[in-house]
Amino acid sequence: METAAIVIDRFTKRFGPRTAVSDLSLEVPPGSVFGLLGQNGAGKSTTIKTLLNLLQPTTGRLSVLGLDTVTESVAVRRRVGYLPEEPAYYDWMTVDEIVRFNASFYPTWDPELAGSLIKQLDLPLDRKLRALSRGMQAKVGLVMALGSRPEVLILDDPTSGLDALVRREFLEAMIANVQAEGGTVFFSTHLLHEMERVADRVAILHKGDLLLHGTLDQLKSETKKLRAVYPDMVPEEIVLPGLVRRVRDTHQVLLTVTGYNPGLDEELRRSGAETVEVIDLSLEEIFVETVKGGTTRA
Repeated sequence: METAAIVIDRFTKRFGPRTAVSDLSLEVPPGSVFGLLGQNGAGKSTTIKTLLNLLQPTTGRLSVLGLDTVTESVAVRRRVGYLPEEPAYYDWMTVDEIVRFNASFYPTWDPELAGSLIKQLDLPLDRKLRALSRGMQAKVGLVMALGSRPEVLILDDPTSGLDALVRREFLEAMIANVQAEGGTVFFSTHLLHEMERVADRVAILHKGDLLLHGTLDQLKSETKKLRAVYPDMVPEEIVLPGLVRRVRDTHQVLLTVTGYNPGLDEELRRSGAETVEVIDLSLEEIFVETVKGGTTRA
């Protein structure tokens, strides 16, 4: 059995009295594109910074490629590419200078790959960073994150603020280069359509709590909305396993459930429902329903 690329085991991070992440456990399989989804303040950046030992866990243990993120952080960073949401560059350097400077930190740096990416992304080598648009700076960051041929690429909402065309180009380059090497991508975003397009596994965080996680196909097949219509009043109490959210009016109730199976339809009919409709949900709809319901799934 392959060792997980990333293991997060009962991770909690507190800042004084505030809990940023609470008892989070996740495993990221090697070769996967794993998306961490949540609103601002959900705990995404805190988790990523702790994976890189930029923060240390209050409790719990995190590992990358089998290496402890606290005691073996230098070894972790040698094998990981990282791009934060707002990278801090020496903006007086040219593109060529910053790439060469970054290369000096990595024994595995591949100048041919870096050169190919620079050409592919149409980066001007002689232009100073301060003169580049945010989109072009993001592309520079991508070159620096991928040039060492990382086994794991960690991205913290890297396309926030970029236009749609640049985002698409950026993500396509990221996924193609890392997965061609058999590597793993772990990225956070609050842009749902972006995650649905590129991720094969997803975790939803809300206020530091893990609400849902699994493959994208699994979440879509197991998370459904049921519309039950009653000839008389909707019963006051409807209890279903995996119930996330309930919206009730006089004659119908909308129930969002995880772990859906057809037996739930029959339970609703036994409760008096005249008709039961099963509604498929997009990732965006799953996110909205689980966040509004606030139900934590083990």
